Amino acid sequence: MSARVISIANSKGGVGKTTTCVSLAEAFAASGRRTLVVDLDTQANASLLVYGHEGDEHLFQAINDYATISDWLLENFFANEQKRLSDFVVTNASDVSHDGKPLPLDLIPSSPRLRKTERELIYELTAKKYSMEALQGQVGRRLRDDFNLLKADYDVIICDCPPGISVMTESVLAASHLIIVPTIPDFMSTLGLDLFTGDIMANLRDRDIESLPVVLATRFDNTPHQQVVLQAMREAAKSEDAEFEMFDTVIPLKTGFATNPIELGPDPTLAAKWPGDALSTIQKLLNEVQERLK
Repeated sequence: MSARVISIANSKGGVGKTTTCVSLAEAFAASGRRTLVVDLDTQANASLLVYGHEGDEHLFQAINDYATISDWLLENFFANEQKRLSDFVVTNASDVSHDGKPLPLDLIPSSPRLRKTERELIYELTAKKYSMEALQGQVGRRLRDDFNLLKADYDVIICDCPPGISVMTESVLAASHLIIVPTIPDFMSTLGLDLFTGDIMANLRDRDIESLPVVLATRFDNTPHQQVVLQAMREAAKSEDAEFEMFDTVIPLKTGFATNPIELGPDPTLAAKWPGDALSTIQKLLNEVQERLK
């Protein structure tokens, strides 16, 4: 079966996008799904979280070997080399084990160079009189072609998008079957949600993206303020002119959802990486996501 593509995105940073991406990817992999994480954030936190205990060394090696998503852009749009995304896949990248076996999770790592590469691409093509629409079209077509090839090898492809919007991010969102928007139920975070579900998604709907993004409430601390905002978000999701839907699952503000891989030591189990009731919460989210992908 062709893979389903999930994007984890929000205009605002610090809302738990990377944690959502990696925890969900590991849950899919543990359930037997062939899973790939595509890291599109220049901070490369998803890459580090997937790699685990020796993440710094692995990421440094990938950057030195020109084997990141940034290098895919460079090869295809600067060097005129026909390199596929599949050429940049790190197989079995995770150091996590589950049921006594290594977790079969693959990764296309990111790099701090990515944002600079995207800017240089915009400068070069606009200097050649390309419009932004044409630029997005070129990158989008190549990305879709490569994703279609990758889909034959995986059941699920999960993309960790950076805060804001970029050529790469918009192209990935347009190719997604499900867009998950992690959002802290507080005033500042819902401003970012309004921007994302308003302008950005409106632009994507102009490109035949019909499904609404699905909001995941994260870092919920159960204060009266967050309770009120969460209820308001749920009511907005049920309105006739709703711009988003919502998961029932709520991710609590707990240290188990932000474990430092270095502190875990080498070769942790999945249960050790997501301790306490974190793993059961992730499983609940996994079940909801699978229902939406049917």
